[in-house]
Amino acid sequence: MAPHSRESDQQTARKLLITEDDKSLLCMMRWEFEELGYQVTTAASCGGARDAISETRFDLALLDYNLPDGVGTELMQQLHRLQPGLPVILYSGLASGGKASEAERCGASRFVAKPVEARTLHAMFNAILGKGRIITD
Repeated sequence: MAPHSRESDQQTARKLLITEDDKSLLCMMRWEFEELGYQVTTAASCGGARDAISETRFDLALLDYNLPDGVGTELMQQLHRLQPGLPVILYSGLASGGKASEAERCGASRFVAKPVEARTLHAMFNAILGKGRIITD
């Protein structure tokens, strides 16, 4: 059996885009997902997320629903045009059945209410990727 190394972790790490406008939460989530082995890129706005996806191909995206320059469903559709098939989980502190239905119609893999633990999201990511579900416009 080959020895386990941090370098091999980085080669196989899932690339995760997190978009969240609460800087404290964004910092905490970045740290938690890096501890779980993800290669994390963060953005505090829709514009920042679009910039990030133009430079990197991501395996997953976690998007806040309410952002200073737009809403998560619109951002998700823009990201899907730039990277078709990107699995996206939308989340919000102001969750409602209407937002969840809208997210599903727009192609989200899941919609969850804040607060949500990183390990719960990690399990969702594993389930989404394990199924090989492809998100399309």
